[in-house]
Amino acid sequence: MSLVPLRRILKEAEKGNYAVGYFESWDYGSLDATIRAAEEVNFPVIVGFGARTFVNEDGWDDRKLTSFAKMGREMAERSSVPVSFILNESSNLSMLKRGMEVGFNCVMFDGSELSLEENIELTKKVVEEAKKWKVDVEAQLGRIPSPEKPLKSSYLTSPGEAKIFVEKTGVVALAISVGNIHMSRDKVFSVDLTRIEKIRNLASVPLVMHGGTGFPDELVPEVVKKGVYKFNLGSILKKAFLKELKLGLLKEDLEKDDLASIHDLIDSRGERGIFERAYFAVREIIKEKIRLYGMI
Repeated sequence: MSLVPLRRILKEAEKGNYAVGYFESWDYGSLDATIRAAEEVNFPVIVGFGARTFVNEDGWDDRKLTSFAKMGREMAERSSVPVSFILNESSNLSMLKRGMEVGFNCVMFDGSELSLEENIELTKKVVEEAKKWKVDVEAQLGRIPSPEKPLKSSYLTSPGEAKIFVEKTGVVALAISVGNIHMSRDKVFSVDLTRIEKIRNLASVPLVMHGGTGFPDELVPEVVKKGVYKFNLGSILKKAFLKELKLGLLKEDLEKDDLASIHDLIDSRGERGIFERAYFAVREIIKEKIRLYGMI
């Protein structure tokens, strides 16, 4: 199966009336856990890294971006299930271009802080560049707040503007703001189902729901019926990883452990492997969410 275009994965999801998850990774282990989870469930998956992974005080780290891109591309190509590999949520055009050059087969441009006209203009540039590399582009219209900020009505995606945006840019998927919240901890969502349906009817591309961590499970079938074929999930995975890592470390007395046992903690796939257990926790959440999104 290996690496496939995002548009193909989403087209199959639309035909099958299910959604596919994008599970954001931060290193080799999390990427491996994601692909292994998809292989165990035998279901397509979208993998990749958020732009924040590569941002530093000088702008962004090209060596890290290139290294992660080559690693992810290789892992995706060796997968037994269909995989798309995305550079997610970047507003930096040079980073996105570099991502296309070094191995990502889809990118997500985030121009949500811009005016409609500016967002269209820059998204078009990303799409034009992407065509040279046969890379698919997802973009966003409407702002998705974090839990600390109130959700304003002006943040919500306008169905009419969504139609114009998609027609003028040529994106293959559109991330929308319909009450969803980034990094939500309390799962208090008020999702505008009518707005989703109107956006889909006018924009005619697969819709993307960012903020999957707090999105109510019971609403997933409803929004899939209305055109949402991709969910983004990240925060809950990092939290589960850190929680399990902390539990593993608390069980160990590093002052008394000899050097040989220290290797077991880090490198072992056995009971003492603290990283192995932490990545296993991530894998189990991903399998659960794949089944939820995929209606399996």
